[in-house]
Amino acid sequence: MDENIKKLFKVDISNIPESIPIFPLDNVLLLPFGKLPLNIFEERYIKMTLDSLKNHKMIGIIQPKNNNNELFQMGCIGKITSYIETSDYRLVLNLEGVCRFVLKERNLTPRGYYQASISCGDYANDLMDVEPHIDRNSLIQKYSNYFKMKKLEIDKEVKYLVNFAYNSALDIIQANVLAFEEMVYMLVDSQTLNTNDLNNFKINYK
Repeated sequence: MDENIKKLFKVDISNIPESIPIFPLDNVLLLPFGKLPLNIFEERYIKMTLDSLKNHKMIGIIQPKNNNNELFQMGCIGKITSYIETSDYRLVLNLEGVCRFVLKERNLTPRGYYQASISCGDYANDLMDVEPHIDRNSLIQKYSNYFKMKKLEIDKEVKYLVNFAYNSALDIIQANVLAFEEMVYMLVDSQTLNTNDLNNFKINYK
């Protein structure tokens, strides 16, 4: 591929904006290299998407903490790689995970969505061109040992989802401790686990 053309699509730390629109989505996890299809039908988020397409084509995906409009502090920037307009006035788009970010502050725009100030400096390694290698069997054995230690059962559906995630070439989970922790929280009730549990897991099962 022509390097000059490649640069037109490449995202590096220097061209990540300090402010992006954010899209709070419950129970949705986007990570670097991940792919996320979205069906946009609310007016405010259609406006958000169109505004992003006119600018840097980036949207921050972040999870809400509760129903009181509180958000978790960490999210992931998604770049719009393709979209279509439907006959019933929706936008169907594909996001590709770019880089994790820390939410600094957010403000409601006149167009109805939130614009957020973010920081990505601690996660510049997310922008590496090469996806990291992961020893899938070893990692599965580690979390199996952890669940056994905690006397937690993994049902068949969860086992299927985990295997599907890894067989999807790291589209959902990345080879780093943070991503694994986030995946654990998705697979079991977050009230069952706490930070000490995860820290003990990292120490005892590395």
